[in-house]
Amino acid sequence: MTTEATASKGGLEWKWIITGIIAGTALCLSLYLMIAKTFHIPLIPTYMSLLGLVVMGIIIGYKSDGYTVKEPAIGGIFTLALTGIVLSNTFGFTFTTMEMIGAPIIGLILGLVGGWVGEQIQITPEELVKELEDDKKGGLQWGWIIAGTVIAFIFNAFFVIGGFALLKFGVGGIILALGASFLFAGLLVGYFSPGVTIMEAGIAGGLSVILNAVFLYSFSLLMAEESVYVLEGLAVGFVLSLVGGWLGEKLQSFMENDNEHEK
Repeated sequence: MTTEATASKGGLEWKWIITGIIAGTALCLSLYLMIAKTFHIPLIPTYMSLLGLVVMGIIIGYKSDGYTVKEPAIGGIFTLALTGIVLSNTFGFTFTTMEMIGAPIIGLILGLVGGWVGEQIQITPEELVKELEDDKKGGLQWGWIIAGTVIAFIFNAFFVIGGFALLKFGVGGIILALGASFLFAGLLVGYFSPGVTIMEAGIAGGLSVILNAVFLYSFSLLMAEESVYVLEGLAVGFVLSLVGGWLGEKLQSFMENDNEHEK
């Protein structure tokens, strides 16, 4: 039985579960330890490490045959458990009872989200037909708005926090990194999605700013009197993601034309 047939019948692809656990644990640990060297507040390396779980899910959802969302979700559970064991036994980290109880649930949810986004990028022929019909009707492709929001949110963190940890740039570098994250996220949406999804890319960029604001407000890293920055971010995120979506559409057309010429 092929892997695609197994996935389509609802069976688990253990190859991708094991791959997800190994790759996810390596990624989460690497991110945590790298970011912790620069940011000594535990929240920041933990945040980046958890985003690594979503990245793991996206890669599995995109690279695997069939519909493999359960696999990264299961992988996420074991990944957080292994990451916690290594951090505790090797690096002397301590975790509260609530953190140990919540870790499997968080791992499952983040792996599930990542797997879904990966499947959205790896679009099936049936989904392609449906999304092209929606595009012809002038409707928004909400699947790509949600996927684009997740991608932009991840890019925001990796470009800014990860970039700062590696390059130690100043305010100007932070602004450039944030702008580049919107451009690249929009480009991915425009390139991988069927039909014209420039507006979807722009909306996704704006929604990622709202997600970032909610996160910052929740941990008192952004104050209510600083809301003007959120409004500015909404405008910048929307415009730059829109431009990225347009560039992605142009790249998609170029690649399709190039493939036709080769045939």
